[in-house]
Amino acid sequence: MKTRIWIALVAGMGVSLAISNPAAAVPNRMQELMARARADALARPARVATSADAGDFGVTDDSALAIDAYAFQGAQSAGDQFGDDGNGYRFLEATTSGGYIAAPVQLPSGVMIDFIGISLCAGATGDLTLGLFDGRAFGQPITLIGSLTTGALNTCFTQTVSVPGGFVYSQNQENPLYAVIHWEGPLDGTIKFNSITVYYRRLVSSAPATATFADVPTNHSFFQYVEALAASGITAGCGNGNFCPNAPLTRGQMAVFLAKALGLDWPL
Repeated sequence: MKTRIWIALVAGMGVSLAISNPAAAVPNRMQELMARARADALARPARVATSADAGDFGVTDDSALAIDAYAFQGAQSAGDQFGDDGNGYRFLEATTSGGYIAAPVQLPSGVMIDFIGISLCAGATGDLTLGLFDGRAFGQPITLIGSLTTGALNTCFTQTVSVPGGFVYSQNQENPLYAVIHWEGPLDGTIKFNSITVYYRRLVSSAPATATFADVPTNHSFFQYVEALAASGITAGCGNGNFCPNAPLTRGQMAVFLAKALGLDWPL
């Protein structure tokens, strides 16, 4: 990974970097672009294409959120211009902002981000650097979750990198994720990208310090899972402050659990 990117947002924005070393100052236009990506993430859905398994449940396998190239915006006020090869690939063909483009990333709350990737074509020279950022709440440091720098390989390829240790995303209204690409290649269309992908998996909420139910104390083997059900509103227990962890479950009760957990809504 190249260390010339991601970057002295520290001076301009109070950014806390999780992975790479800063080596050069980010221009003011980059600050404008990040602010715009933050505003877009808060104000409207991102224009994204999600893979078929992007909403899957379960805590074992990764789901994938793909964000196409058309969701990325540059600093148009600075004169950025994009080209299109007609096959879904875009490229930067003119810039006065330093070559930074960004898009909001919308994931469910409480997921573990494991990998990020980019699909692109590259010529004999030049590369791109992709960074995934956690915007945090306003007034708090921005964190770089992960980044990768592509190579000049004279071919089309997909490059993926793991996020060291994973990153748990706890979403709130002022806590958007966004992807930023720094264009380091020539502006002639020989380096172009189709999409980026964020790979994530769901987690069970961590156990709280105190118990909700008298019959499921903090040292109970099912404590974390019972608390997650209660906190999500799936169940309020069996009454009188108890959960009744050893009681049998009827098919009707199972239907309530599953319908609430999956948010099943089928218009009649």
